[in-house]
Amino acid sequence: MGAVSSRLAGVVTGEGENQHNLDHGSSTNDLGNPLARGTKRRREVEEDISTCNQELERLLNTPKKKKLFTTSQYIYENLFQAGRDSDVTVVALGRSWNLHKLYLSQSPYFSSMFSGRWSDGCKDSVNINIVDPIITLDALHTTLGSLYQDEIMVEPTEVIPVLAAASLFTLEGLISQCLVIMDETVNVQTVVRYWEASVQYGCMEMVRTCHDWLAVNLLSHLPDHPARLRDIPPALMSDLVTSPDLFVMQTEFSVYVLLRLWVFLQLHPAWDGEPQEAVLQSHKYFQNLSQASKGQTEYFLEQEEAQPYLPVFRNIRLPHLINHHMDVAMLVSDRIVPDSWMSSTYYARWMTLLRLDSGIDKGPQDLDEETFNRECLRCGRTLNTDGFVSGQHMWRWTGFNSGLDLIVTYDSFRLTLKRNIATDHEALTSTHKKRHVSYRVTVVSMNDQKQPIYRETSGIKQASLGKNEMVTMLELDPVMTVFPLLLSFNFCVSTPLITPQMENGEENVDIENE
Repeated sequence: MGAVSSRLAGVVTGEGENQHNLDHGSSTNDLGNPLARGTKRRREVEEDISTCNQELERLLNTPKKKKLFTTSQYIYENLFQAGRDSDVTVVALGRSWNLHKLYLSQSPYFSSMFSGRWSDGCKDSVNINIVDPIITLDALHTTLGSLYQDEIMVEPTEVIPVLAAASLFTLEGLISQCLVIMDETVNVQTVVRYWEASVQYGCMEMVRTCHDWLAVNLLSHLPDHPARLRDIPPALMSDLVTSPDLFVMQTEFSVYVLLRLWVFLQLHPAWDGEPQEAVLQSHKYFQNLSQASKGQTEYFLEQEEAQPYLPVFRNIRLPHLINHHMDVAMLVSDRIVPDSWMSSTYYARWMTLLRLDSGIDKGPQDLDEETFNRECLRCGRTLNTDGFVSGQHMWRWTGFNSGLDLIVTYDSFRLTLKRNIATDHEALTSTHKKRHVSYRVTVVSMNDQKQPIYRETSGIKQASLGKNEMVTMLELDPVMTVFPLLLSFNFCVSTPLITPQMENGEENVDIENE
């Protein structure tokens, strides 16, 4: 009635204005007579009255919702909670529920039971042996109660046990509601538990959601939460390390440092400390292991306790770990990766550089997606503010990049790539007229739970760069882009030497680029 009241108040105000005129000579009889106010004023009053009537008509014809004691609520309270007119008793986890076969038969589990094919179908009491330890008594109560309601509420803390119970009874509607809740609450505290539950109960879409969340946040967010990093099982970590969509912060060597920290945390489940201290302790732990070998060259991955972690380290991109002298020194001193793994890596890396230097290889051309994903260098960074605030952002990654000084620039929602040839850059730089580069850049904005809310990618692109030549990598949406912004870059700057044919023992034919 707020709108109606304001309309009526306007009419009263008009009368007040007439009262003010009365003091200047109007008669008392004119006070209640709208006609005495003149034609214009009469028209205004009539319009106000007409509008007021229309508003009243609209209000009278607008349906109003009022929460009543619904049939669903009546059924739930009287049939499920009170157990009135029950024709079957369900016993599980030490508790009994007086229920109704008609409602229970909404579940394929119970429908099959009551159809006569099971011996329990004609019994008045049914015992259910719950072997899944995830299913709790509260979750079982919620799941059975859902058969008597048209909507239920599930707390995120209880969603996995409810999902487990719903999966046992094949309640697709309840499973879908659990997955919606999980999708909305994926964060650093829940992501691993959600992934494990989704794998166990066959919820593959949720498996992908958790994997995608971790691919973005593994290196940028998980190191700040050592206890949650410890929770990641080897199978999941192996998939993440392999993924071409992994957002690698800084350089590929960051992946190695993260795995060293992760293994340390898994080997020391009781360790509890600050994130930075965890990184230092992991380094000291493996340094001490190598010193305790008493002159013998022993590597962690050759020991029995390292067996669960072998598949994970097999998937790290060794050729991209040896681009900086400090990284190589740490890799050798840690004695985690066996020397036998590295010898072939050193050979392939040196052969690649010789081919680039001689001009046999000027960089990759027409790489297929599978090869690019397998061979690319992954690197990235976080962009905290827009260039409008703090100016243009420019950066390069440290280490030897096959003679290319690649500079990435962010300016006004645009990312560009430049092959830099500058005399003030003190590094070995290729002087070939053209170098071919394959790249992909992906950017992500996130909400408070670190869930991606905006993603943009260039896809795999090819660029032939002359000296000091620049290309646009990606244009961002100014409206959708939210800072801080995570940027992931993938580069291939040389033609891969090792192909699937070589790995299978077949002859490899060199292709010379023009």
